[in-house]
Amino acid sequence: MKEKIFQALKLAYVNLGLSDEILQGQADALAAIGLVTDDNLATVVQGQKAFLASLQSGIDKRVTDAVNKAKEKEAASGGEQNKQQPNEEPEWFKQYKQQQEERFSSLQEENETFKAEKLRAERNALISSKAKELGIPEWRMKEGFAITDEMDETAINTYLSGVKQNIVTAGLEKKDSAFPLSTPAEKSKELAKQWAESLPDAN
Repeated sequence: MKEKIFQALKLAYVNLGLSDEILQGQADALAAIGLVTDDNLATVVQGQKAFLASLQSGIDKRVTDAVNKAKEKEAASGGEQNKQQPNEEPEWFKQYKQQQEERFSSLQEENETFKAEKLRAERNALISSKAKELGIPEWRMKEGFAITDEMDETAINTYLSGVKQNIVTAGLEKKDSAFPLSTPAEKSKELAKQWAESLPDAN
């Protein structure tokens, strides 16, 4: 993946004139996070544009300054200090690494938040789908369920089945029958009629 990132960066930002070393360092940093995949590679590479453009602008100036300072030091110390400089990490590169660490930390945090929200939405959709599948009334769904994050799909299904059974047992289901049951008043009238018909004929 590191090589894929490097090649993608090199192709996308060839016009910036960044060295392979810088782009390789960027690719290494991106790969080290572990969040770049084939699916989001293009998006991640595109997101580096503003940073790499500003980096190149700063590098141009810093490199010029560094070369001038190196020439001055070489002239002053006979080149001794200049021999050691290639092994030292330039200040601009230290700042670059710090900015990258902060950028990737923020990116990782946003990615974790996005994944958590996506999982939460998928879980809520699963619960809602199972509840509708079992025929749990909407009013009961709006009251909410005591479903914990640790419960898997099987546990959720078992729990919702219990909720459904409790509703049936309590007689709280909405009756959609084409022949509704008699109300208490209608039942009383029917019993009174049967009683009257059972009396001896008064005539």
